[in-house]
Amino acid sequence: MQVPSMQRRNFIFLAALLILLFTVFHLHTSSNIIIDNHHTSSTNEIVYPSVDIQPLPSPSLPAIKDEQPIISSAPVIMDRPDPINNNDINENTSPSPQPPSISILPDNEPITILEEEDKEEEPSACETVNFNWLASDRKYWDGWASKAMFMSPEGNFTTKNVFIKEGQSICVVVLLGPIPAKSAIRPEEHLAPADSLVMTAIGQWTHLSITLQQHTRQTNLYFASVKFSHQDNYRLDTRIEYRSYFWETPSKHYYRPYRFLSTNKLIVKSLLQTSLPDLPPCTAKEMSGGEGAWMAKAEYQRTYPLDFYGMFGVAQEDHAVNNRLFVPNNCQPQYISLGQATQCLEGKTVHVWADNNVRRNLKVFSSGNRWCSDPTDVDCICNDDDENHEELYPWAVDPTTPLVINETWHANTQFYFNQVGSILSKDWKQEIKQTAASLDKADVVIINFGNDDIALRHMSPGRFADAFRGLLSYLVHEVYPMERIIVRTPQPFCCGTIYSTSWNAGRSEAFTKAVRDAVNEFPNILLWDVHRLGMASHMCVGIGGTSYTSRSVLNVENLQLWNLVCAP
Repeated sequence: MQVPSMQRRNFIFLAALLILLFTVFHLHTSSNIIIDNHHTSSTNEIVYPSVDIQPLPSPSLPAIKDEQPIISSAPVIMDRPDPINNNDINENTSPSPQPPSISILPDNEPITILEEEDKEEEPSACETVNFNWLASDRKYWDGWASKAMFMSPEGNFTTKNVFIKEGQSICVVVLLGPIPAKSAIRPEEHLAPADSLVMTAIGQWTHLSITLQQHTRQTNLYFASVKFSHQDNYRLDTRIEYRSYFWETPSKHYYRPYRFLSTNKLIVKSLLQTSLPDLPPCTAKEMSGGEGAWMAKAEYQRTYPLDFYGMFGVAQEDHAVNNRLFVPNNCQPQYISLGQATQCLEGKTVHVWADNNVRRNLKVFSSGNRWCSDPTDVDCICNDDDENHEELYPWAVDPTTPLVINETWHANTQFYFNQVGSILSKDWKQEIKQTAASLDKADVVIINFGNDDIALRHMSPGRFADAFRGLLSYLVHEVYPMERIIVRTPQPFCCGTIYSTSWNAGRSEAFTKAVRDAVNEFPNILLWDVHRLGMASHMCVGIGGTSYTSRSVLNVENLQLWNLVCAP
C-alpha cells in the first residue's frame, strides 16, 4: 500500500481543522440566537424618570350641596388625607414628565396589533394621555383603591391642581380597582361599558354630568374629554354602582355603591373679556340634546345680565332646577314660552305614544305650568300616579278623548295620548297602525318607549334595541311617512334602587343608547334627549321611590320639546 506523502498528510490535517473550526463557530452563533430570544437582561429594565411630586391620598367625602345622599354604601377603607400644602397649588408648576410609552402585559399574553378600524378613537383632549402607564403604574396608584383625576392640559399625569381657561377641554380619568367577582354574563355585544359609573364635576356655581368611556385594552380605566365653558373650581364626584356587567341583572346582585372624590381639582379661569362672547343661537338639536352644564341662576344672571333665559322668577315661567339653569356649551339658549309653543302647534293634531313621563309633561303644558306648583308636596313632585286622572285628566286614560288646547290659548290643538308599556308586551306595530287610522290625521308624533323595559329584569338592552329599531322603521315607512316624528329618550336614573324592578344607572344609559342609535338611522326623526338633563339631585328614587325626575325638571324638558316643535 502506498504511504501518503508528508505534504498530502499536512493538507488533509488543515482541511479537517478548518471544518472543525467552522462547525464550532456555527454552533456558537446558533446558541447566541436562542439565548437572545429567551433571556431578558437585567440591564434592559425600564426605569421611569423620577418626579418631584408627592401622591395625594384619596380624600374623604364632604357633604355636597344639592346632591342626593347615598342610599346604601359598602364598607370602604379610605386613606387618611394629609394636610394640603398650599405651595403645591401653583399655576406655574410644570406638569410631571411623562414616562416612556409602554404596555405592560403578562408573559403568557400575546401582544396583538390593532387593525386600523379597531384603534381607540380617543377624544382630542385625551389623545396625548399615556393610558398604558396610568393603568400599570404602582408609584402613585396601588392598583386597589379607585381614583379619579384631572390630567394636565398637555395630557400628563399630575397630583397638583390643574388650571385652564374658559372654553378649554380637559381629560378626566378614572382608575378602578380589581373586580369583586368574575362575571357570569355570557359573551355578547353590550350597549354600555362593563362598569356602571356616574360622574359629576362639582363646582361652586356649576354642576356638569360626565359620560365616561371604557378603554379598549386597559379595561379598568375610563376616560372622557370634557369641555368646561364656565369659570369655577371643580372636583370630580364619582359613584361606582355595579362592576363586571352586574348592572344588566341587578336583581341577582346587591346594590353597594362606592362614592369618592378626585385627588386634584380643576380651576377654570375667566377669559376676562370686556364683552360677552358672541355665541350663535342654539339650534333645535342643540337645545334638545346638546351637552351643557347646570349653572346657579344667580351666577347666570350676573354673567348674562340681559339674557331673557334667566329673567324669570319662581312665580313665572321658570326653568331653574334646584335654582340652577341648564346652559348649553357652544350656543346661546333659545327661550320659547308656552304661548310661543302654542302658536307653533296652532291647528295641529299630535299623536302621543308614551308612558307616564310624557303624561306629566302634558299636564304641565295644559295647566300653563300651574300643575303641581307647591314645592312642599312630595307626592305630587315625584309621583302623580294616585291622582284622579279619570276626573281631572280624562285624556290621560281614554285614547279617544283628546287633550284640547283651545279655551285658554285659542289654538285648537289636539293631543291624543296613548299609554304604552313594554315594547314586547303586545304587537305595537299593528296597535299603532289601527289606532292611528281611527284618529284625526297627525301632524306631529311623539314616541317614547324604554322606561317600562328598563324595569323588567328579563329584558336585555340588546333585545330592546332590536325591537325598538324594528318598530321605528315600521312607523316611518308604514304609519307616519310624512309626519314629524319626535322620539323621547328613556329617563335618566341614579343613586338608588326601586323594589322589584331592575332600574339602575347602567341600564338607563344602555337603553338610552339603543334609542339614540335607532334615531340616528333615520335623518328625519328628531331626538328629544331628556337623558342629558340627568343629575343626581334631580332624581326621585330617594324621595318618592319612583323613576320620575322632580317636577321642576319638566319645565326644562318641555323647553326642549318646544324647540323641536317650532323648528323649521
